Amino acid sequence: MQEVRINVANIIKPRVELVLTWGSEEFVAAMTDVVYRAYPIEDALRRVRERPELVSRRVMGFLRDGHHSVLEFMGASWLIEGSRAFTHELVRHRIASYWQESQRYVDYAKGQLRYVLPPGLANEWADHLNNASQAYMRAREDFAPEDARYLLPNAIASRVWVQMNAREFFLNFIPLRTGLGAFHEIRLIAWLMFDSILDKFPITTKWVWENLPKLHSDYCRGIDKLSNMYGTSDCRLVSIKDAFSKWGMETPQRLIKFIGQA
Repeated sequence: MQEVRINVANIIKPRVELVLTWGSEEFVAAMTDVVYRAYPIEDALRRVRERPELVSRRVMGFLRDGHHSVLEFMGASWLIEGSRAFTHELVRHRIASYWQESQRYVDYAKGQLRYVLPPGLANEWADHLNNASQAYMRAREDFAPEDARYLLPNAIASRVWVQMNAREFFLNFIPLRTGLGAFHEIRLIAWLMFDSILDKFPITTKWVWENLPKLHSDYCRGIDKLSNMYGTSDCRLVSIKDAFSKWGMETPQRLIKFIGQA
């Protein structure tokens, strides 16, 4: 049997990489002239580029008035690496597309065993991960990967390619998953996803940030207990500070700058 020992290199932290975005606030604003005023698309785009204030005014109007279906013409795609505990929550968002690492076909006996868990657990439970890894390796001597995977814990890392339109991401996923009642790993990843597209949809991100506590009725759950700990009663700031501190990670500088300017 191949001996496997879990070390620091095998214990990773959640990761988010922006793969691509589609659509734009500029194009949505331009299509207003196409749909309602019969402009050719090229003329409509030229008009909003010559008058950028139209983009802000129209997109803000859509957001403010609840005309949110137009956000479905924009979206983003991310490659995320997190624990299986996290991905089980992520895939509950049904208006999204997923392509996830398969434990049935990936043979972890070939050296790809890696785990995602907070620093506190990682420091105290490395032996448990080693035991789980050794059990998997022993099972692989007699069983296929699809059977041996039953022995892997929720901490096993999983890569998932996820795609959401902007309506689902900004008005459902972000309000739900950055709220104080959300699981800290998905809250961390939601903020990393939000950070990754700040410059892609600047009008929408600013509006969502300003209105975030109002977009989910339970957003500020438990704020009375947490405000003293983090020195603020702003649920959004507490959410960010709590998530990144639990994972021993620095808040991205771009997100810090955005908060200061929003």
